[in-house]
Amino acid sequence: KMAAQKKKLAAVELGGTSIRVAIAIGEPSNIIERKQFKTEDPKETLDKIVAWLKKQAPFDCLGIASFGPIDPRKGSRTFGYITSTPKVAWRNFDVYSHLNVFNCPVAFDTDVNAPAMYEYAHAKAQPGNEGISSCAYITVGTGIGIGLVVNGKPVHGMLHPEGGHMPYPAPPGDTFGGLEGWTIPSGIEANTCAMALTKRAKLDSPEGLASLPDDHPVWDQAAHFIGGACVNLALLVSPERIVVGGGVLNRKCLYPKIRKYVQNTINGYLQVDQILKNIDEYIVPGVHGGDAGLVGALALAEHALTSTEKPTTPSPKTSSSTFPAWPLFATFLCVVLATKC
Repeated sequence: KMAAQKKKLAAVELGGTSIRVAIAIGEPSNIIERKQFKTEDPKETLDKIVAWLKKQAPFDCLGIASFGPIDPRKGSRTFGYITSTPKVAWRNFDVYSHLNVFNCPVAFDTDVNAPAMYEYAHAKAQPGNEGISSCAYITVGTGIGIGLVVNGKPVHGMLHPEGGHMPYPAPPGDTFGGLEGWTIPSGIEANTCAMALTKRAKLDSPEGLASLPDDHPVWDQAAHFIGGACVNLALLVSPERIVVGGGVLNRKCLYPKIRKYVQNTINGYLQVDQILKNIDEYIVPGVHGGDAGLVGALALAEHALTSTEKPTTPSPKTSSSTFPAWPLFATFLCVVLATKC
């Protein structure tokens, strides 16, 4: 019935410099309305977004995909918050409650888990891929983020993946040392985000990267670290697809460089066709390019609408009926008395 009525999806994608909102009909990729706002004072910015969404209401569900770190753990005291972000004004701000005012199902996740979910669903829908259960999504731009889907669900765990900051050894002779002020200077983001590449190439701004030739050394340096992230993911998580996107990947020569780095580094240890023969289909660009995060947030909304997840806390009645207390106490008492005698 819902499919026949062409469900109406709403989404908010919060980025460090801008926030995008959208409405889609039927499926996440069918965007019919969108708008972009600057990421400024959190309350004022989100009030503008709520006002825009109210003009589009009613809709069936809302997906919120946010820069982080965030707290996506349902039941946590700070669920729905942006937490220890470098953006001071947004630190410890309750995004979820501010946007959850439309009386519809709402999903909240990172701005990389959301596109990871969409890319996973898209891959799974392709003929022959029905059995896949995992996908990794890497975005390389102002920052670097990694989203993970394992067993068909986004990974949260202790908090959520922050793989963009995983340490990785620099290539031989590299003396860059990471961006100054980064908490993890040996991390992939500190060495390969747009600003890091700008500093490596001795440019004034990231916009200058577009003018560099494909054979500039900075692209080999980028492939080293992005390829390193792919290697670590393949060895540790074993995803069935790795999607790489973001503004830096507009430089298309990076894809073959990254794939070659992965094959050379794994060096035949993983004897699987995805690495040995079909790496062009294993490490791939995103389906929707610059709209990956927005479409991902709409996919989150769709997931909220169809999710049947319920709390797992057992009721006292179930606990007592399953494990009656008095026989255990009686057994313990008999053992004590026997010991005394």
